[in-house]
Amino acid sequence: MAQFKFGSFDFPDNLIKWGAVNVKPNQRQSIDAYTDDTGVTRDFPLPHTKTQIQFTTLPMSAQSFRNIMSGLVTNYIDYKLRDANCTYYDDENGAMKTGHFYFDKSFQANRNEVDENGRPTKYGEMTWTFIEY
Repeated sequence: MAQFKFGSFDFPDNLIKWGAVNVKPNQRQSIDAYTDDTGVTRDFPLPHTKTQIQFTTLPMSAQSFRNIMSGLVTNYIDYKLRDANCTYYDDENGAMKTGHFYFDKSFQANRNEVDENGRPTKYGEMTWTFIEY
């Protein structure tokens, strides 16, 4: 199994740069937190947590990039939201977990080379971010 699965698509581990996986597991959320008149913070945590997964891929061929993008797009629950139920390793709890994530809206494709028709043939390193709802 891949270390990150977007819907049923296993993101290819062999394209993920060694040492370039960053996870913010189970980020806590609060509602109406405030500091009282004695300087003590009053926090009201919500039960739902959010994880963010970010990694960098190695340079790749246009075909590898197309395979990844196709794998993501075909697994979108809602095309406009770029979302899917994702499976990943939860570093805090030490187990695989599934959550509802979206593919970061500010993703940037890094083209390294194009052919005579302007079609990409090679891509450079790219950063991929997935954020849990």
